[in-house]
Amino acid sequence: MNIVVLHRIPFAKIRYDLAVDHDRHTVRYLSTTGTADGLPPGADCRVLDTSTADTDALARAHADWLGTADRLIARSEYDLLPAARLRERFAIPGDSPAAILPLRDKWLMRTLAAAAGIAQPAFWSVADFRRDPPAAGTYLIKPRLEASSTGIETGGVREILDGLDRLVGAAASAEVFVEEFVPGEIWHLDGYLRAGTVRAVASSVYVGNCLNYAHGSPLGSAQTPDEPGALALLRRTLPVLGQRDGAFHFELIRARDGRFLFLETASRVGGAGVAETFELRTGVNLYQADLRHQLFGDIDGPAVRLSTDWYGWFVFPAHHRDAGDDGTDDDGTGDDGTGDDGTGDDGTGGVEFDPDRFGERLVSYVRNARPTARVGEISYAAAATPLSGVVRGTAGQLRDTLAEICAPTSRAPRS
Repeated sequence: MNIVVLHRIPFAKIRYDLAVDHDRHTVRYLSTTGTADGLPPGADCRVLDTSTADTDALARAHADWLGTADRLIARSEYDLLPAARLRERFAIPGDSPAAILPLRDKWLMRTLAAAAGIAQPAFWSVADFRRDPPAAGTYLIKPRLEASSTGIETGGVREILDGLDRLVGAAASAEVFVEEFVPGEIWHLDGYLRAGTVRAVASSVYVGNCLNYAHGSPLGSAQTPDEPGALALLRRTLPVLGQRDGAFHFELIRARDGRFLFLETASRVGGAGVAETFELRTGVNLYQADLRHQLFGDIDGPAVRLSTDWYGWFVFPAHHRDAGDDGTDDDGTGDDGTGDDGTGDDGTGGVEFDPDRFGERLVSYVRNARPTARVGEISYAAAATPLSGVVRGTAGQLRDTLAEICAPTSRAPRS
């Protein structure tokens, strides 16, 4: 086969070479990362100088590759819809725009879920919220096509109305909607489907939340025993949105009254430490299971073998730093988590962290004096963040461990 990959997820994390033989097949990479670094030696790669959202430009510049492609692989949230449009344009088999939109456009997915009677927070179009705003409460302005909590604003009715007034033009208003804020625990269910059946799933609860991470707070996630209500919501919702195969990252909230409410879902592997902790818990490499479907269609995945341990992950942000802060320590050195670099600091770009304090609870960690996250561009990737890692324990211990890691650590002030 001729395979083109829209390359954004770090190669060392997704490992395309384990899913497809690069000698037997022609594999070409269109890199969105600004570099070909990290790809297999000799890989055929073009570094993109335009956003994947500009599918017309991509089609013109890379018609020679796309026009002969048997598969176009894109597993980052940001590339799912552009890849679908390119497949349609070049008649490449795989997910179409009609299949991707209900799993990418948050307004569409929430509208379809509402029509099916699926429990979820209340939501409004911009016009409806302006026309008849609630008397009180807390709400969010949520972009339809963003990810990682990018662009979300929260506040009371007056603050939300003011935020909507700042939108310029009808097009901008159509790109967002308003959602009721429901207090509770935010969960995520991760796994994969085959022919409409959930073949593997792991339930987790966030320690902190993605919105606070976007504003500069650390984020953790602890695996937790499955809840029948959460699994029932997952199994009811995904068919309504049209997903029958591949990986899912399904977010829901457990309200204070115990009900589970649907928030959003994505037809790809979750970010941060989701894949690593999923494999540690189940024995299944979620990226590889997902890639096998994308490349070769409906095939059986490996059997689930549950570990006696439970796992969680944590990550500290770098995207929120001031534009004048390059994220480096004063001595400019870094640490890969293998030991003391002898510089007298912790090697985490100003985040305090003592790995010895956590002993066997700490499975692995990565520390970066020079995190690669650009200011304002939210990322959970290990290389983009000053500190990330994986922890283990009982289901009851994990949340306490993650709270211990996240709560007392902070960005150290710079002299």
